Parts: sequence; structure tokens; C-alpha cells
Amino acid sequence: MKTKLPLLLTLLVAMVMQQAHAQQAPQYSQYIFNELVINPAYSGSKDILNINATYRSQWTGLEGAPTTQTLSADGPMKNDRMGWGVHLMNDMIGAQSQTGLYANIATRVNLSRTARLSFGIAGGVAQYTLDGTKLDAGDDVPDAAIPEGRETQILPDAKIGVFFNTERYYAGFSAANLIPFKDDNTVIATPRRHYFLSSGYMFDLGAYVHLKPSFLIKHDFKGPANLDLNAFLLLYNKLWLGGSYRTAVPVFTKVDMTEIKKRNAWALMAQVYATPKFRIGYSYDISLTKLRDYSSHEVSLGYSIFKKQNGRTITPRNL
Repeated sequence: MKTKLPLLLTLLVAMVMQQAHAQQAPQYSQYIFNELVINPAYSGSKDILNINATYRSQWTGLEGAPTTQTLSADGPMKNDRMGWGVHLMNDMIGAQSQTGLYANIATRVNLSRTARLSFGIAGGVAQYTLDGTKLDAGDDVPDAAIPEGRETQILPDAKIGVFFNTERYYAGFSAANLIPFKDDNTVIATPRRHYFLSSGYMFDLGAYVHLKPSFLIKHDFKGPANLDLNAFLLLYNKLWLGGSYRTAVPVFTKVDMTEIKKRNAWALMAQVYATPKFRIGYSYDISLTKLRDYSSHEVSLGYSIFKKQNGRTITPRNL
């Protein structure tokens, strides 16, 4: 009798056998501070050079649970009507991993002194790998469904997006995984096309206290949409404190409440400016499902390089 896999890897094998292109997009909590990871039109929106790194460990302690690392940079071009960005991502769940590298470019239109509309596109490549040496499904799964070694495919990828912002309000819409791929012979799961809709507003609660509620909807039109409801306080322009509630909503698809409850989770987050240029962020996620015993942790580091314009230093936007 072969050794049984942990629950998560068993589910991965079942997913691979049933639908090779059904992998979900990586999960992030701190996209709130850097929407470049979901929308290429965000590139250069803060009018300064931003460098961000993130490490996420989901369901820590569960063997084969997802881990994700990202490294990104973005900023404005010299003419201020264009923005650029680069984004490196590595995501692993069980025996499967995805590594992607993207280059972004955005064109920006000034609608007024404080309002700007940006259109962005990202192109890149993604390498998908399935390590069959990590899989042992026992006697219930045919051996032919599991590769004996490492299976790897490198595929092109593209994203598009639109982003509108003022000094207080922002809204964005983007689509990822635009280049379709389907091969009935492959055992490697590649992500479905995903759509993202986000928006938020900054309220003044006092001279040194600001409130920023926001939301994000992520949908692949194959099941219920993921909904994040967020609320954050900005204290003295140095410390962000807040949280998110993640759930699912039946948008364009009919699902029962049992499926929706499988997505429920809380996240508590903080980001502090250790110096005017350097910031540190942390999020603590707790699932409200059977995985509640396994918390998720996400750490982010950011560094900004300011520029001078008309003799004054340009500081980052809070949106």
C-alpha cells in the first residue's frame, strides 16, 4: 500500500485529473497597498518609483499549502503621461508551481487637476511545473495520471486594465490570463481567466486620522465571485491599521450557500513607514472554514524613491 498524500495534495491530484486548466490565481491580502499585482494600469500612479516585495504563507503548518512570493517595481516615465512596471511572481501549491515575469506599460490621461484615467497592459511569460516525485495518490488514482518526474511548460501571458484616481477616490478594472491555453494531453494546471474590480475612498476623520474603506471583486465566471471588504485607518500619515472580510457572492452564477461559506475569512493588517522611504507590512488571515486551525501570514517590504518637481519633493499618494 502506498503512503497516502496529505489532504491538500490529494485535492490537487483530483483537480489535475479532472481539468488541467482550472488552477486558481494566487491569493494576496496586501494588494490594498500595491494594486500593481492585479492591475497593470496602476503602474506609475503614485508618481514616484516604488519597489515592493511580498512573501505569503497560506494555511501555515499544512503540508503542501500555498506559498507566494512577489517582487515588483513601478514608476512614471519622464513625460509623466506614461507609467511603467515590472512584476515577478512565484506561486507554489503542493507539487505544482508557477513562476511569471511581466512588463507593464500604462498611458495616463489627466481629466482635471486631480483626476487621472490610466490604461495599462502587461505582457510576459509564465512557467508551470508539476513535480510528479512529490505525488503519491495511492491505489485510488491511476498511475498514468501522475507524471514520474517533473513536467514543465512555458506559456505566454497578458493582462489589461483601467485605473481612475483622484486625491481621494480610486476605481480599477482588470483582466488577467488573457491568452487561452487548452491541451487535453497536459497534466499541468494553468489559471483560468480572472477579472478584478476594485474601488476605495479616503475620508478625513481629523487632522491626523483618515479612513479608507475599499472593496475588491475577483471573478472567473466558473463559480461564485470572491469579495473582499476592507477598512483601514491611516494615523499621522505613518501607520495603516485595518482589516478585511473575504467571502463569496453569487454573481452571474448560481451556487448554494455551502459553497459560499467555504470562502469566508478574516484578515488583520498593518503597515508602518519605518522611514519616509521604507515601509513594512504584515497581515494575519484566519479562515472561517474547516481550515480555521491553519492561519495565513503575509509580509511585505516597500521602498520609495522620491523625485523633485519645481523645487519640491513629490511624496507618495495615499491611494
